[in-house]
Amino acid sequence: MIALCLTAFVVMVDTTIVQVMVPDLMRVLGADLGQVLWVVNGFILVYAALLITAGRAGGLLGPRVLLIAGLLLFAAASLACGLSSSPAQLIAARIAQGVGGAVIVPQSLTLVALMFPGNRRGAALGVVSATMALAAVVGPVGGGMIVTAWGWRWAFLVNVPLCVLALALALRYVPAVRPTGRQRLDWGGVVLATAGLGVVTYGLVEGRRYGWGSITGPVTIPLVFAAGLVLLAAFVWWEHRCTAPVMPPGLFGYRSFTTAGGLACVQFVVMLGLMLIVTLHVQRIQGGSAIDAGLVLLPMAVMAGLLSPLAGWFTDRVGGARIIMGGFTVMSAGVVWFALLASPSVAVPALMPPSALVGAGVGLVMAPASTEAIRDLPQSLVPAASGLLNTGRQIAGLLGVAIVGAILQNGSSVHEAASGADARPEAADAAFVDAFTTAERVALVALAAMALAAALISPLLRPRSPLPHVPRTTSPTP
Repeated sequence: MIALCLTAFVVMVDTTIVQVMVPDLMRVLGADLGQVLWVVNGFILVYAALLITAGRAGGLLGPRVLLIAGLLLFAAASLACGLSSSPAQLIAARIAQGVGGAVIVPQSLTLVALMFPGNRRGAALGVVSATMALAAVVGPVGGGMIVTAWGWRWAFLVNVPLCVLALALALRYVPAVRPTGRQRLDWGGVVLATAGLGVVTYGLVEGRRYGWGSITGPVTIPLVFAAGLVLLAAFVWWEHRCTAPVMPPGLFGYRSFTTAGGLACVQFVVMLGLMLIVTLHVQRIQGGSAIDAGLVLLPMAVMAGLLSPLAGWFTDRVGGARIIMGGFTVMSAGVVWFALLASPSVAVPALMPPSALVGAGVGLVMAPASTEAIRDLPQSLVPAASGLLNTGRQIAGLLGVAIVGAILQNGSSVHEAASGADARPEAADAAFVDAFTTAERVALVALAAMALAAALISPLLRPRSPLPHVPRTTSPTP
């Protein structure tokens, strides 16, 4: 468990840590804004596009083999990031990091599902979920401290000893378990899934940069989305006709997987959308730093970390439906509390209690959703389910950021149109703050409504009887 948590922690930290080093990259490496954006988005793009394929490959080669290979690649790519002398080298190294991260993350869920019996699986997933929630906030806070004290290179180089430690633990303690049944890899599905997810992810991460309009010539963001959807439709068509599909269509015949997987995606829409709002509010409206924004989000990570293992433990005994419903209800209340506090006059510490409340909701949803998603699946479907669940969460998080970004961007554009070129700077600033906080409230209400809708859907998860305690045995079970 320590090995799995450490690998998940390292990967999740690197999804957010780069955001605090943007000024240093532009100054030291001479990178322009477009290049810096690709340092951030290159990682996300390949990471999201390869999760399904990596999950399926874990079923083919064994999750332990993929975990070790991913750690080696991630460590080498982190070293290359820290030693980069040009923007192009750094972008290439970040893409390699994304590949390594995509190989690592699905194996964590697969290994937990294969290693732990049903009555202990929820608690184990809760520990991994708590680690990932903490890592999402440690990235900006810890990254800001490292960049300030030692420079941006050490934000990458610190990964190397962590990966070496995780590798040693994995080689010593992670068993060579693998799913039952014959496994093959469908290369046609791999190409279509990777291309479709890559194109859709590109549209989500680059949409705001191009104002959701033209990229170059006739190529537009809506056209990119259309191409991605066509590729994904071709992928679904191919999977129904393939003998060894990357994403077995039978996976969606399990109501627990489709319902819990959908709820897990809603949670990431709300969580990452809220994190964007809080970051922009603290830095643009209240004039704080990236570290200030991270400190506001820290109670969210702490509460999620404390409650995830507990929620997973209760899910093992009573099922996850009521726990997930309560989690989304608490999450919705926390987001509404943020909306009531969306004002430049509110002190930064006052934003911490609603952050803790949202974190409590996240902790009550994350582990139970993962447990419920895989609880009825045969072992042969677990690797594909793991990759698909992680992909869904990643795409959902990008969608949450895109939705919130579009609402905030629209509020800013309304202010610019209304203020005009002759407005005094002081009046323009005041008008911008008013327009931005109004847009914030609209986005927060939308996120709260999503969380409340998810709470109402949660009872669709089939309740189950408490599992009996299964003691450990020293001899193999026949």
